[in-house]
Amino acid sequence: MNYEEAMKYMHKAQKRGSILGLGPVKMLLAQLGNPQEKLKVIHVAGTNGKGSICTFLEAMYRREGKKVGRYIYPTLHCYLERFQINGEYMKEEAFAECLTKAAHAVSRMKEAGEELPTAFEIETAVAFLYFLKETVEIVILETGMGGREDATNVVSKPVCTVFASIGMDHMQFLGDSIEKIAFEKAGIMKEGCPAVSYPNTPEVLRVLERQAGLYNVRLDEVKRDDVHIISETLNESVFCYKGTEYRIRMLGKYQIYNAATAIETKLFLDGHLIKESLMDAKWEGRFEKVSEHPLFIRDGAHNADGALALKESIQKHFTNRKILYIIGVLRDKEYDKMMEILCPMAVKVFTVTPENERGLSASILRESILPYCKEVTVCTSVENAVEQAKREYERYEKAGQKPVIVAWGSLSYIGQING
Repeated sequence: MNYEEAMKYMHKAQKRGSILGLGPVKMLLAQLGNPQEKLKVIHVAGTNGKGSICTFLEAMYRREGKKVGRYIYPTLHCYLERFQINGEYMKEEAFAECLTKAAHAVSRMKEAGEELPTAFEIETAVAFLYFLKETVEIVILETGMGGREDATNVVSKPVCTVFASIGMDHMQFLGDSIEKIAFEKAGIMKEGCPAVSYPNTPEVLRVLERQAGLYNVRLDEVKRDDVHIISETLNESVFCYKGTEYRIRMLGKYQIYNAATAIETKLFLDGHLIKESLMDAKWEGRFEKVSEHPLFIRDGAHNADGALALKESIQKHFTNRKILYIIGVLRDKEYDKMMEILCPMAVKVFTVTPENERGLSASILRESILPYCKEVTVCTSVENAVEQAKREYERYEKAGQKPVIVAWGSLSYIGQING
């Protein structure tokens, strides 16, 4: 099939929805010769920060001249952004070729009366086929949701499993307590394969340590006391980890701990790294300055922990500034809690409806914001919100005040924000 036919095939597969469980994806990969078992994989799970940790790891390996594969979800710009090698998106021809192989395998499953894989499971198989075909030297693989029953949890011997910050999200699928969610994330551990953890809460670490014991896993935990922050600006952060100084461009205190987790992983696996490589790391939509004038930040804070991290960054960098928000969220998130955390800081908010089947109506979002900020405008589009926010920015600036625009919420709309 060609690319157009391939996308029609995927659109049809998406109608099967999202189903947790590994039976169909394992059968699909077996039909394809288990390409995932022929790759060197670092597997990363977590609630917040797993994409950032993957980005730091990718930068370190690329600076050493390695060919690095990344499988990313969700994406900011386009569909083929999901499949990357050294930062370059998969070409349409390559996607069509790999999907054709996967589609033939799905047809064989259908003929045998087997349960068919979901779109995400098919995409996961396509990623493994692509990385094997292109002979990547290492795959940095992040889970989609959870871990234990996530479609990416099919590599029997990853070189390492890594745990980012674990918090409350996707409770309808993963459980209603932090311990239950941590248990699901810990499901990516494999017998005898080492693991590294972000400085998670004691409740999370107890679960990870218990599961590590069951799987004979050596678990390295990044400790906050080993991280000493020297400075944070809107251009870079400087910190020491275990006595060595590092610099990163990715902003926010949480990115310092994400970087420390990536550093610990690299040193644990290889014993060395080029510390300057951390400055190469860029992860769009994570407390990212997209323009200087107007001063415009975009951040993919899409759950309560993400909102708390964004609040900390705003308080750190924008004291005494007038905060203007653009917000769009998904309706299955704890949006009321996120509004409670962040909206008391705003002087005005512009709401949008993300172009996603799960997108929350901008009008409903407005009602959630009003208890914390009385100036809320429902916008017809992201472009309209940006235009109105810029006009408001100019009004405050002319009055001699220091405004900043912060667009935050679902990554499904953040990619449309360019300052």
